[in-house]
Amino acid sequence: MHRFPTAAQSFRILTSMTALLSLGTLITGQDAKAATSTTTPQVTLGDDGNSNGQSMFRTLFDGQRALGTSGLSSLEGASGGGIASWATIGGYGSNKSAGMALHYSYVNLTSYWDQNVGASMGFFDRVEISYTHNFFQTRGTGAKLGIGNGYQFDLDVAGAKVRLFGHVADNTLIPQVAIGGMYKHDSDGKVIHEVGSMHTDGGDAYLAVTKLFPKIGILIDTTVRFTKGNQWGILGFGGDKDNNYHAQFEGSLGYLPSFIPGLVVGVEYRTKPRNQRFTDESNWFDVYTSYFVNKHLNVTLAYVSLGTIATYKDQTGFYFSAQTGF
Repeated sequence: MHRFPTAAQSFRILTSMTALLSLGTLITGQDAKAATSTTTPQVTLGDDGNSNGQSMFRTLFDGQRALGTSGLSSLEGASGGGIASWATIGGYGSNKSAGMALHYSYVNLTSYWDQNVGASMGFFDRVEISYTHNFFQTRGTGAKLGIGNGYQFDLDVAGAKVRLFGHVADNTLIPQVAIGGMYKHDSDGKVIHEVGSMHTDGGDAYLAVTKLFPKIGILIDTTVRFTKGNQWGILGFGGDKDNNYHAQFEGSLGYLPSFIPGLVVGVEYRTKPRNQRFTDESNWFDVYTSYFVNKHLNVTLAYVSLGTIATYKDQTGFYFSAQTGF
């Protein structure tokens, strides 16, 4: 009998923690909120595109946080980098309103491609909920694997995140720290089990630490994720080699050149579990450039190296993502 919790149990534990921490945030006095708002200077990465309008939309989504503090959109829907989840909260809502971000991503690899659509919402600059759907297309590789030409895997990911303390872009040395959880469902049990995966459903839990150092224009993120997802869940969870949760590392390093406001260039790295005898699984790496046109449009391009996926090695290619935020 495993000592580790099941995926469903892990997700329930994490969402319970999220609910409790969210409740604590909501009952905090208005004076404390006002103090946080006035004593936390923000760094703007470029033209923030704010409006002075007093519409209901602006009341619900006031857009008062600094440009770039919503992060990018990850393949799993949470705000962060392309392959890493950060401590950022999606959207640009202040501690008195909500924020929202919508995204579309496309990854073209040597033997596969993946499309991803999703959304995240932030509440009071404290809590984030997210959802995304991955369409992982095998193209001609599917026929070689014996599952059919152009076979497609579908993965749904629902997530929740709570900022514990700190702000990513203030002028202190205290980082923004958040805990999060994801529930993932793969729609194809037949193929998943044939390749040695144990489950079509799984849960991840993570702790993220993110900080921007505005004087030198450096962004750093370190995330520890507990998971047993195979290829982030596309090939199921757990396997005939290992069915336990293990800590994995995700890291991001970005540079914000002062001479091009709104631009971020950087690298990311993510370690992966090895659960299946059917195929090796490689750590991921990317080099990205992202430009925040304004709060309503962010475009990211990246070179990605994902190693071996379903026995096919050297899966490299490009990543494109477009995000809109409020």
